[in-house]
Amino acid sequence: MISAGKKFTCVVMGDESLLIQCGEALRDRGHDIRAVVTANDQIAAWARTHGVPTLAPGSGLADALSAYDYDWFFSIANLRLIPGDAWRRAREGAANFHDGPLPHYAGLNTPAWAILAGETNYGVTWHALSDGIDEGDILATRDIDISDDDTALTLNTKCFEAGIASFSDLIDAIEAGTLKGLPQSFETRKYYAKAQRPEAAATIDFGRSVREIGRLQRALTFGQRYANPLCLPKIRTTDGAFAVADMEIDADSPPGAAPGTVVSLDDTSAVIAAADGLVRIRALHDSAGLAVPLAGVLQAGETLPRLSETDTQRLTELAGTLANQESSVRARLRGAADPEIDDLAPQPASGGIRIETLSVPLPGIWTADRTISALAIFFARTGHRARFRLAYADDRLAAASKADAGYIVPTVPLTFEIDRHTTVAALSADVATELAEARKSPGYPADLVSCDPKLARGHASIALRETVDPATADAVKGAALTFVVPTSGDALVIRADTSRLGRARLETLIRELRAVLAALERPDPALAVADLPILSASEVRELTLDRNATARAYDRDALVHELIARQAARTPDATALICNGETLTYRELEARAGRVAATLASLGVGPDTLVGLHVGRSCDLVVGALAILKAGGAYVPLDPTYPKDRVALMIEDSGLSVILTDEGSAPPVSSGTRALTIAEAAAVPAAPATHATPATSRNLAYVIYTSGSTGRPKGVMVEHRNVVNFFAGMDDRIPRPDAGAPQPVWLAVTSLSFDISVLELFWTLANGFAVVIHAGRHQGAAAPTKPRPASAGAPIDFSLYFWGNDDGAGPRKYHLLLEGARYADTHGFRAVWTPERHFHAFGGPYPNPSVTGAAVAAVTRNLDIRAGSCVLPLHHPARVAEEWAVIDNISNGRAGIAFASGWMPEDFLLRPENAPPHNKTALMRDIDVVRRLWRGDAVTFDAPNGKTVDVLTQPRPVSRELPVWVTTAGNPDTYRDAARAGANVLTHLLGQSIAEVADKIKIYRETLRETGRNPADHTVTLMLHTLVGRDREEVREAAREPMKAYLRSAAGLIKEYAWAFPAFKKPQGVAKPMDIDLGTLDPEEFDAIIEFAFLRYFDDSGLFGTVADALARADQLKAIGVDEIACLIDFGVPAETALQALEPLAEVVAAVRTQGSDLEASDLPADAGEDGSLAASIRRHGVTHMQCTPSMAAMVLMSDDDRSALGAVKHLFIGGEALQPALLADLRKVTDATIENMYGPTETTIWSSTGPAVAGREGATPLGTPIANTQLYVLDEAGRLVPKGVAGELHIGGDGVTRGYLKRDDLTAERFVPNPFLDGGRIYRTGDLVRIGEDGEIHFIGRADHQVKVRGYRIELGEIEARIGLHPAVAEAVVVAREDEPNDVRIVAYVRYDEAPVPEAELKAHVRDALPDFMIPAHFVTLQSFPLTPNAKVDRKALPRPEEASQATAAIAYTAPANDLQARLSDAFKNLLGVARVGVFDNFFALGGHSLLAVQLHRELKANVAPELTITDIYRFPTVSGLATHIQDRGQASKHLGQAADRAAARRQAMLGRRAAVERPRAS
Repeated sequence: MISAGKKFTCVVMGDESLLIQCGEALRDRGHDIRAVVTANDQIAAWARTHGVPTLAPGSGLADALSAYDYDWFFSIANLRLIPGDAWRRAREGAANFHDGPLPHYAGLNTPAWAILAGETNYGVTWHALSDGIDEGDILATRDIDISDDDTALTLNTKCFEAGIASFSDLIDAIEAGTLKGLPQSFETRKYYAKAQRPEAAATIDFGRSVREIGRLQRALTFGQRYANPLCLPKIRTTDGAFAVADMEIDADSPPGAAPGTVVSLDDTSAVIAAADGLVRIRALHDSAGLAVPLAGVLQAGETLPRLSETDTQRLTELAGTLANQESSVRARLRGAADPEIDDLAPQPASGGIRIETLSVPLPGIWTADRTISALAIFFARTGHRARFRLAYADDRLAAASKADAGYIVPTVPLTFEIDRHTTVAALSADVATELAEARKSPGYPADLVSCDPKLARGHASIALRETVDPATADAVKGAALTFVVPTSGDALVIRADTSRLGRARLETLIRELRAVLAALERPDPALAVADLPILSASEVRELTLDRNATARAYDRDALVHELIARQAARTPDATALICNGETLTYRELEARAGRVAATLASLGVGPDTLVGLHVGRSCDLVVGALAILKAGGAYVPLDPTYPKDRVALMIEDSGLSVILTDEGSAPPVSSGTRALTIAEAAAVPAAPATHATPATSRNLAYVIYTSGSTGRPKGVMVEHRNVVNFFAGMDDRIPRPDAGAPQPVWLAVTSLSFDISVLELFWTLANGFAVVIHAGRHQGAAAPTKPRPASAGAPIDFSLYFWGNDDGAGPRKYHLLLEGARYADTHGFRAVWTPERHFHAFGGPYPNPSVTGAAVAAVTRNLDIRAGSCVLPLHHPARVAEEWAVIDNISNGRAGIAFASGWMPEDFLLRPENAPPHNKTALMRDIDVVRRLWRGDAVTFDAPNGKTVDVLTQPRPVSRELPVWVTTAGNPDTYRDAARAGANVLTHLLGQSIAEVADKIKIYRETLRETGRNPADHTVTLMLHTLVGRDREEVREAAREPMKAYLRSAAGLIKEYAWAFPAFKKPQGVAKPMDIDLGTLDPEEFDAIIEFAFLRYFDDSGLFGTVADALARADQLKAIGVDEIACLIDFGVPAETALQALEPLAEVVAAVRTQGSDLEASDLPADAGEDGSLAASIRRHGVTHMQCTPSMAAMVLMSDDDRSALGAVKHLFIGGEALQPALLADLRKVTDATIENMYGPTETTIWSSTGPAVAGREGATPLGTPIANTQLYVLDEAGRLVPKGVAGELHIGGDGVTRGYLKRDDLTAERFVPNPFLDGGRIYRTGDLVRIGEDGEIHFIGRADHQVKVRGYRIELGEIEARIGLHPAVAEAVVVAREDEPNDVRIVAYVRYDEAPVPEAELKAHVRDALPDFMIPAHFVTLQSFPLTPNAKVDRKALPRPEEASQATAAIAYTAPANDLQARLSDAFKNLLGVARVGVFDNFFALGGHSLLAVQLHRELKANVAPELTITDIYRFPTVSGLATHIQDRGQASKHLGQAADRAAARRQAMLGRRAAVERPRAS
């Protein structure tokens, strides 16, 4: 609210969130903030949101502020010195916030000093700015009590709260014109300097009381999320001092021993006696911030050494001296990482160190400065860091850190920043500057890293030890490599920890170092560091020439279709193609493709003309592609199963004028583009069998679109010469039978949009194979669909059914519908059903299923779109036919409707003439009308003025027949009516049992037979409330309240359950359930009946429980003749819960489908090989060769039948992703086939290297060797060769390198670069990180764009994947770096297990054994299957957020609020944090809360729940349970809770009143 007082303008300055709170207060009161001075991004963002300019603090501030006029200058939680000219410009005054009571506590960190001094009263001060620090007149104050359990963190939060309140007092006085300053009395002033530290560097004196020790602990507890600006408590041992990271005071137990005695010791804690109690130490840290095993530095029974007065004084002075170094050391450490060394293992937690000493000769007698400069230059050249650090120590620092072990870090950092252009001279100058500073430095505090959460923990891996006596200088603790540098000498000593760096890698590093040292003997000062050589001439020759000796002759003028024509001439009558029951010989293929080619040529298709190919998986797919090539053009695959928007984009981007398609397929063409079917194009009379083309080998053969980093696909242009060279390469790698042997058979499983299909479809045809085109499960997506009829062998279908409650307007109202549909579309579900519901919140989001159906159609490709149900008597049948024909076109023939007669009287205001009892007649009549309109019949309708009109509806649907269901609640006559109408049936279990439904299904099928219809052609769909999870009891609890609320809305059901309830006393005179008056039930009895109803329904009438429970229910329903289960998933459970439950439900679907496909080949229809399972195709056609991605291979192995059939295939080709050892081992268990690992990007024409996949290796299968006329180079980011064993980006050169990207010259120039090793050649930058191993093989590490930086470390995610994949329980692992929140990059591992998942702790330990801590994933997410792209690769973009994926798991620990107070607190947490739900044990800060949100939460709760709540309470009790208990214990909320309960009751009553009003028949 804007206040009525005097308005003023101001400038505010500060870097803490208190500024935002004060700024909001200023804005609320109508004051004008002219500028915000800050270095904090969050505050700057707040200022921008309100249109306030931001300025940077610093020396230029006064000049920057000269452009502004302002009355007041407010310095708010600001630790920077403010130029006098800046605050003096304020016309009326300048005020500063100080988090302490002046003048008694001036300076910095005063809350901590007050706790340490044992103060019980404290306060905050707003004072006038002056030339002296904290010396100005006092303007406003607030007092604070310090409690016995306050820490620096909680007292700071009290100061924060008091700062907001006292700022309001300050503004009140300014507005009222009553502000007067009170001069400070400096007689009692005490000032705490920035470098002041607790006595003896906070070393615990166990001779003191536990109360004093506790004060030290509390004063130095700033919270894990915040920097500690002072230090940590320490204990002094015989091995030196260690920082205490966690301790507990026990004042109730007697010490029982002398002060400082270690009373007891175990793995979790050490108990040490103090003067009057005990201190329990739980965690110690070393100078690198790493945990120290307690038993490694303490022994039970020992007495810790006491400090003398001299020691205390010396350590106090030392702490102050070292504190002055903290800022510069922090600046050097932040963002600086160790130089990268490939294959460097993490430091072991304890033991295992093996130091080996080596000597490297220097080019001459070098000084230490020159040697250290050379080492810095070497690591700048090889370390892959733009900013890196080296640890440095000389004899002076080594002696000091030894004398005061644990107080001083043994090294200081030398930090360097470089780029591609940094010269040797420039870096040498930086080294000299850093060395000069380091040699003057006294060191820095050993607990600095532990005190600052922004600093990376861990020892430096590279250390430089300058000494006058190299023989006696030890390795620096924690360093993998210590370079002992003599003050002057001709040799460099290396102390290497060979437990972390293998000998082979160490030798490589020394060779590189010698090369750099040699280059620096007579350096060119202007030479860029990046250009220094690290390889010998012989190594360069091996890496560029010897490994790439792949020259091979081939017909460089040949065209792809010519090679196929030559084969056709050799074997004209051999089988060429098999698909969908159709077989084409080579002769027939050539003839048909020739006719289509002639038509295309007549349309102007010629060299480099792009022609779209929008054809489903069929023989015509190959005919069309071959015809385009014959006409001289280049085909552009447009997969009909792709989203229409993506297809439309490809059509637009490629500028297609002609598109070949097939019957029933409708590509999204625009004006100027002609679409014709293969059949139309082949129908040219007397067309020649072949068609001569003027194309050359340098013309395009095809353009394939791949995903782009910007989200826009990019087209790769591939020429005939590229493909023909690829064919030559495959001729060398793929086994083929000898002449006279049976024809080989290749099973083609890949979409034409994935370039590896070229091997399957065209190399094969050029080599005489019979190609079986596997249509796949969804091959019918491009054709009209109909319900799959029941049969003995057909598995039951599963669909999703929606009927949600209206929760008010909002952008996520249809989130569950659309996300659920997307999920179901890719996980084997049959359909999505949406209902029709009017004038009621229950089902309110669904007034028109044609509207919601259209939305579902737009986001799916495979699902049928169905009304469940359309209340036909409420609509004109012509309107229904029109609306659903639109859906049928959007969905390409996937529409279906269940028609209902209607049951709510008020609904019939839409068509009163069809109100009951006329609705049933209207239903059956109009079903026939809709069907006739759908077929295209002209139907006569009455028109105004007594006329009639014949109506033919538009648009015309794709499907010739409309799939129709009749909805029935259980009336046997309706089942008969549906059968007589030839309709399917939709029913449910509300009010009828499974046994009763079974009887009615028998009636339905008998009536079908009586009317001459085949029952197998019709479908019975049963709607079931559905919730599936991992634990039956958890599912029961999750479903209980939503399901009970659902049941409460069904009075008839309640009466039936009441009748069956054993404890229900039937009223006198009541003979049947429907006669019960529910109003006579008391609330307790009513609730008991509802609970009974829920339990009965859960057990008997829904799809509830575990996967096993759901499978049992499915078997039960299949046995009675149910063909499809429509799973009602939104019956009141939270949307996120319903979405999470889809994953186990999808497992049910997959399991049922697997059972259904488990048939003998002899039982399959003739075309089942193509339309059915992979196994059937292999067996029926005798497949000898097959190619697939690893992800698809994993899917094949999941099916018992497919896995069994795979054993008959003789040759497997696996590529497109890294082939992990676990998958290879699984393949080897089922097949003796040769397995060739294939590698190559689209940009270099399919596969560029291949090699045998050998089981038993660690890590992914190597990439193999380059194919014909192909070169592979491993280069660094600057395009330089890297040595063996070093990671680099793979670049590919040779005849397979394609033309580039269509219409993307900029991207082509970026990715296709000149070959520096071959004049006139080009190489393609693959973005794949690889290294040449000791075995000479090229090993895939990961994608360059899967490479991330976390805490300054560069991480190859593929390396983490490989490590996880070595765990025996893991089937597959994918690791990604997620930034779901700005600036919060987290490593997330997604894991699929062979059987049962292992505990996360076990998997973390497995990774930690081989990888450093910064490579340990923050989350391990278990998935049953990975989302796949259309090319059967893992779709990394579709992997769920860890929070979404884990909420199903989190539900195990979820505990719902148990009372109104907990519910109110839970809602407040939920609303503020934006999460779906908050259990009573969920932690506010663990869910994403921070100090600013804590302030907002405090305001909300203080206003509405607990007026006396303090902000400190939020920190002390961060869970709903803890906070509720605290509030209740203090009796703060009783009155307000009573009021809240009254308001809640009123809301409930109002809601019930509204519902009752809706449910009453409306007056006419």
